[in-house]
Amino acid sequence: MNNKIMPPQYDYYEMKPEELIITLILAMGACFAVGLIFYEKLIMAAFLSLTGILYIPFHKKEQLRKKKEVLTIQFKDTLYFLSVSLSAGKSIETAISDTYKAMLGIYPDKDCDIIKELEIINQKILMNESIEKIFYDFAQRSKIEDIKSFADVIMISKRAGGNLIEVIKNTSDTIREKVEIQNEIENLIAGKKFEQKVMSVVPFGLVLFLKSSGSGFLDPLMTTTFGHIIMTVALIMIIFGLIISQRIMRIEV
Repeated sequence: MNNKIMPPQYDYYEMKPEELIITLILAMGACFAVGLIFYEKLIMAAFLSLTGILYIPFHKKEQLRKKKEVLTIQFKDTLYFLSVSLSAGKSIETAISDTYKAMLGIYPDKDCDIIKELEIINQKILMNESIEKIFYDFAQRSKIEDIKSFADVIMISKRAGGNLIEVIKNTSDTIREKVEIQNEIENLIAGKKFEQKVMSVVPFGLVLFLKSSGSGFLDPLMTTTFGHIIMTVALIMIIFGLIISQRIMRIEV
């Protein structure tokens, strides 16, 4: 193990330089293309491309959400191995050390969040910190409800002298069932998510089709100030609809 490991942070997502550059290029490029479709003016399209910068906070939030989802699944696996070790009659400290070794077999990448957390937990155990305090710190940093509930249960169990093996097993089963239900929901709405993505492209495709038809139907909207205002309002409504549809499709258990 390393002598000192920086605890992973789950309140802020730090983008790597290459990720930031690629995301900015894609977001600004998409906004530039939308500007050309809706206004047919390079200056307005270039101005609209700057709004791609506003996508960065949304991207960070989405990546952070995915990171927490992965950590929840990894924590479920951790509790499984922990309960197995405790069932063999080992102490909680020894069980955590064995769990770390077992988890390395599943997640060999040392940069994996759960591996870092287990290394931190083992280090704190060697420094004689209490198990309750260690998991409480983990829960506070992760801001994940399942981990927070587990930390609370550990604290109550240690103080009241409850069956720690049964507590960990029940918590593991609860998280597993929750993950399975979430996966079932994702499978059920997979088709609807695809339809939502298609519908999000339809307005832009429709504008392109009307413009390419050569009928001149959209000329008043492209050449007059009032037309630009109408197109701007339409664009805002489309974006607002995309945001609402994204929230509707995100079902949390």
